[in-house]
Amino acid sequence: MEYEDESGISGELLQKSSNISQEMSGFMDPRTIKWMLISSSIPITCIILVYLYVIYVAGPRFMKNRQPYSLKMFMQCYNIFQVITNFLLVFNMVTNGRPFTVVWRYCDSFDKICGDNSEKMLGMVWWALILKLIDFIETVVFVLRKKYRQVSVFHVYHHISTAVYVWIILRYLPHGHIMYMLTLNCSVHVIMYSYYFLSTYGSRIQQKISSFKKWLTIIQMTHIVSILLTGLPPSLTTIDCDTKGKYLGFVTFVLCSTNLWFFWDFFKKSYKKSKTA
Repeated sequence: MEYEDESGISGELLQKSSNISQEMSGFMDPRTIKWMLISSSIPITCIILVYLYVIYVAGPRFMKNRQPYSLKMFMQCYNIFQVITNFLLVFNMVTNGRPFTVVWRYCDSFDKICGDNSEKMLGMVWWALILKLIDFIETVVFVLRKKYRQVSVFHVYHHISTAVYVWIILRYLPHGHIMYMLTLNCSVHVIMYSYYFLSTYGSRIQQKISSFKKWLTIIQMTHIVSILLTGLPPSLTTIDCDTKGKYLGFVTFVLCSTNLWFFWDFFKKSYKKSKTA
């Protein structure tokens, strides 16, 4: 009898696992599932593992007996690249994706928000994912410059969680809210990398723009709060909203609340400390 009970429990667990797998398969978007990096979780997992290995093991080991690299020209080119690519994404999403209509049309699916431009906009989201993975280079630069303090848990978590978030959306949860989220996020990155670009021009320029650094963090926190608030209604409302929107609302809440906590903690430590100093 014990053997039969155990077998019955195992069979029930297998059935539940199968049901979950089928449910997740039903969420997969046929337009994106065959795309590079989206067809399987293995590529993005490998990229993240290599990233962690480089910044925590291989990089510090390589730099152990070396002087920090300047990389000034590379950083300037990288920052210009980020400004241009983020601006192009914002331009495309605003002109073709109608991102701000999501604020009051939060129950609408991705296709309803984007209309005839749905596939083109999914392509923009894919390019946004590529850009989030390119962001990993920033951490490698910190290691090569021996700026290990900047390779914080906050920094690494922010980069990884944002990339995984966009990947989940492309594979399972394409919803109109992603247009709003990426438009805000990429807009903030245009401002942020413009600041970083100017800061590469020495202490004189850094002193002139130093007062803006605090406001840059405030802008980042404000845009996270806005994404969090606009992402919640589909999950909280009793109206028959798009199912993907409900799941996305939960994922967005987890991502935004953790990142907001990290930003707020950084803000308190950085700017309240400078006031008392």
